[in-house]
Amino acid sequence: MRDHAPTAEEVSELATDRPAVPPWELWFGRKISLVMMLTVLVPLLILAYGVYEHAWSWLGADPLLGRDPLWSHALLGFTGLLMAAGALVVRDLASTVRRTAETVAATSKIEASVVAKTDQIGALMGSFSRMLETIEVQAGEINQFATRLDVAYKELESTNARLKEVSFKDEVTRLYNRRFFSIRLEEEVSRYRRFNHPVSVVLLDLDGFKAVNDELGHVAGDETLRGVAELLLKHSRGINVICRYGGDEFAILLVETPKAGAQIYADRIRHVLATHEFPHGRRVSASFGIACLPEDVAAAAEDLVRAADEALYAAKRAGKNRVSTHDESEASQSMRNPSAASASAGPVEGLGRLERLVGASDAVPPDAGVLVLSRGGDVRTALEGLDGDAYDLIMRPAASATRAVADPESLWRAGDMRVLLAASPSPACPLSPADAVALATLRDMLRGRDPGTGAHSERVRVYALALAEAHGVPESQLPDIEHGVMLHDIGKIAIPDGILLKPGPLSPDEWKIMRTHPEVGRRLIEHMPFLSGAVPVVYHHHERWDGTGYPEGLRGEDIPLGARIFAVADAFDAMTYDRPYSRAIPVSAARAEIERCSGTHFDPTVVATFLALPLPSLEELRGQAIS
Repeated sequence: MRDHAPTAEEVSELATDRPAVPPWELWFGRKISLVMMLTVLVPLLILAYGVYEHAWSWLGADPLLGRDPLWSHALLGFTGLLMAAGALVVRDLASTVRRTAETVAATSKIEASVVAKTDQIGALMGSFSRMLETIEVQAGEINQFATRLDVAYKELESTNARLKEVSFKDEVTRLYNRRFFSIRLEEEVSRYRRFNHPVSVVLLDLDGFKAVNDELGHVAGDETLRGVAELLLKHSRGINVICRYGGDEFAILLVETPKAGAQIYADRIRHVLATHEFPHGRRVSASFGIACLPEDVAAAAEDLVRAADEALYAAKRAGKNRVSTHDESEASQSMRNPSAASASAGPVEGLGRLERLVGASDAVPPDAGVLVLSRGGDVRTALEGLDGDAYDLIMRPAASATRAVADPESLWRAGDMRVLLAASPSPACPLSPADAVALATLRDMLRGRDPGTGAHSERVRVYALALAEAHGVPESQLPDIEHGVMLHDIGKIAIPDGILLKPGPLSPDEWKIMRTHPEVGRRLIEHMPFLSGAVPVVYHHHERWDGTGYPEGLRGEDIPLGARIFAVADAFDAMTYDRPYSRAIPVSAARAEIERCSGTHFDPTVVATFLALPLPSLEELRGQAIS
């Protein structure tokens, strides 16, 4: 029970809570009220009046309307009008009721139709929902099947890769096998036929590998093969194809490599193998055979392999641990064949001179060359010496002298020969065609690796030769200095691009890598006989007179003379030639700077020779160098 009267807000809330009456209901209510009034109330009034009239008549009184006919007639007329209006209202109401009933009936039909349609739509939606559920289930099954299929495909790919690897890989060394080598060789030979790009094949056979297997067991033999494979991979370009050809024989396909490059590669690998100590404590050397397109054979894969195989066996017959090319193997075959020897010239004639020189006269001219026979010598150099001014020979070591004197041909096969100059040396002999090609290849490799370094080497060569001649270097030693200057940065081909071509300053770790290039350069050329005299310049060109240089920190005259001459020529070029990070200075200023560094960076005697060169001569040399 409320303890107070409702407020206006509560009343408005109550009023708001009541449902609103539709307008048509209000209209219909008014119609009903009017009909009831016209059709019910008026007749009741007339009935009441009739009773009144009879009652007055029965009492003997005159009725009200009888005394006034006009009023009576008016009342009756008004009554008729009311009755007529009531009839019209009733008719209108009946029509409205009929239309309302029809509308309600139509609405009911529509509602029934809508209900039916709704039921149909519901049924359809139910069917559609069930269909969607079925589709979702099937899609899930398809996804699961696709996942299983993808897994199976990946397993199939992995299996195919493993099968292909097993098919193309050697199980001991994990190198490619002979089958893969044959396929790749055919591809490269086809490329040669189309584009005339050079192709080289190097066959490598381990010397004395059977003794390792017999004495240390096959486990040690397999370790040796794996060690050789690792060395080949480490010291080869990524595009080279390295295979185990069979047993202790390996094959290397050198892509885009001419014969000179193949010789450099094979000699480097030979040196690496000969100096490597395997886990079993023994050193294992190897013999190499080289054949190349287009120099050696026709454009056929089998001919190229056969030529390399012949070169390999020529290296084996010549004493092992050496590199032989196809043309050299043909030459040695001709020398072992008397009829071929009588029909050809060159090295064969040299062998005849060797035979004639054994037991030669004691009368030796004072300026004659001396032929020295020793282990590890170069056969070509010896024969060229025999064809030139060599007159006598020296046999060493003593153990091989008897065999050499008794059998000159075995001496040729072993390659234990070299030439020494007499006390009064004659001018240096020109390079052989093969050596000239090798030198040109090395220079092209340097230019291709870093064009700026290659151009710098050519300019320094001009200055160094002029300075060496002015310093009194014998003419016979000038080619060694020239070759050393041209190839002093050859070791930079092994320096990564990120360090060699870095535009900014190098970090300490990068400098450590950069400073390895003299050692790399030495290893690249030290086993080429015609470049042996260039090794001191290549290896020591960063030494300083005061001992602060590298790689060995040599001091004073312990530094080879060629390297000391190079240091002055190199500094002069660096100061008088524009570089990205420094502008060229005048020749006179460069002379003054070199003089200032005499005794610290440079050899004082070499600096004195340099300063003695007239300034116009230096200007002329500079013009020649940069032209």
